[in-house]
This record gives sequence, C-alpha cells and structure tokens, in this order.
Amino acid sequence: MKGQKTTPVLDDSSDEESNVELSRMDDGEVHWAATLSWLFCAVPSLLCSFTVVEQNTELVTLHCGRFSNVYKQPGCFFINPCGVEKIVVSKAKISIDLPNTKVIDFNGNPLIVSGVVVYYWADTKKAALDIASRECFVADQASAVMKSIVSQYPYEHLDDKSGSEDSDSEAIDERPCLKTEAKQITDRLVRNLQRRVKIAGAKVDSFRFNEISYAPEIAQGMLKKQQAEAVVQSRSTLVRGAVSIATSTMSRLSKRKIVMDHVEKTRLVSNLLTVVCADEKVHPMIQLG
Repeated sequence: MKGQKTTPVLDDSSDEESNVELSRMDDGEVHWAATLSWLFCAVPSLLCSFTVVEQNTELVTLHCGRFSNVYKQPGCFFINPCGVEKIVVSKAKISIDLPNTKVIDFNGNPLIVSGVVVYYWADTKKAALDIASRECFVADQASAVMKSIVSQYPYEHLDDKSGSEDSDSEAIDERPCLKTEAKQITDRLVRNLQRRVKIAGAKVDSFRFNEISYAPEIAQGMLKKQQAEAVVQSRSTLVRGAVSIATSTMSRLSKRKIVMDHVEKTRLVSNLLTVVCADEKVHPMIQLG
C-alpha cells in the first residue's frame, strides 16, 4: 500500500561477527602495547645489569640490604639490578697528611708535630660495611696514635755530654728520641695504628713525622739552650785536642833528650793551651835567659 512505511530487518549474525572482529582488534592492540611496554622496561634493565669493575678496585654488592658478593677481579659482570646496592672500594694506596698538632713530650716540653700516613684497604668487605666514613676513621685514629707516641719520648736528649765519658755518651746516643726519629719510634707508630684500623680493613704501609719542633712559646729559650750546649761541646773538643797536643809535645821532647825543668815545662804547656784554645790570634811570651 502506498504511504505505508517498511521496517528494515536486522541480521543478528552480522552483528555478532562485527563484535568478534572488534574484540579481536582490542586484544591485538593490548598485546602489542604489552609487548612494547615489556621491551621498554626489559632492555634498559638488561643494559643496567652489566657492571664494569676497573683495575685496582673491588666491588661489594648488597641485594635488598643484605651482603651478596665481592668482585675482586677487573672485568664486566652481570648483576641482577633488582634491589641492588653497589659499593666501590679502591685498592690504591692513600696518603693522609696529619695537620700540625701541639703535643707535650716526655720531658714536658710543648711540641708542634705533624705526620704522613700511607695505607690501603686490604679487606674490602670490612671497609665497605663495618665502618662509616672509613677515611675519616683512619685519619682520627692516626692523629690519636701520634699524640700517644710523642708523649712517651723526649724531643732530644737533655743529658750533659761534655762531662760524661765516651762510653756514657755512646749509651745516650742509642736512646730513641723524636729529633733523630729512631726506627723504634716509627715501628711503634705503625704497629699501634694497625691495631686500631684493623677493624676497618685498612693496612698501614708507613707512618712518619712530617714536621716536629718546639712550640713557639718555648722555641726561643730552647734555641739559646742548644747554642749553649754547642759552645760547651766545641770547647770540650778544643780542650781535649790541646791536652793531646801538649802531651805529645812533651813526650817527643823527652825522647829527643831535651832537658827542661818543671817551670819551663809548665810555661810551654801553658803557651800551647793558650794558642790552641784561644778564639783570636794570640802572641805567647817567650822568656829568654
């Protein structure tokens, strides 16, 4: 009939096919998105898993806060990056310059002392895990050891060598003092410091004084004392030499059978001692007849 509208009939089978195709397209997009996301995450993680250990260094690793391994040989290593913490420790020798420190020596004199310590990390695990701020720890222990050792020795010998015999002088010279830096003192510095830094995995190679001198407040007085001692020692040397010359002269005169009375011998010895021991040029008086 004219004017009557017709209603289109929808096909249920075509609708189902379109829904299936849409669902397949959605699954494919999700699959590709997941694949791309995995690639973006896996590739950087894989690249970050390779770690290079350089020459003369060691690597300590921790996984989730627990100790895992120590890599001691140089090269490239694969390390799981999940929850890993890496601590690099150098095996090269380290030099510490201890600053000037005022210390009282064995004789009660204030000294200005500084030192140089050379060490290296022998136990990497202890150096990385057992001590915080390991370099500061070694420096503090070295300063404490230096103060302790310096206080147990005199800066120099205060014995009067001019009035002692040769055997006593040799015995005095054998005593260790800070001024001559005897090997015994240096060995004690190394041993005492090694005992203290062993917990940090450090190995002390050497420990020596860099500078040691009297403190400014007594430096001028000690300089005068040293000058006086030098004058006394030089005078003692002159006197011993003069006595030796006079004795040798009298002995040679006697061997040549030159007869001299007591007064002449005394005058000759006096003139010889005067000439040898005088600071300036002298003119001895010779009595004739």
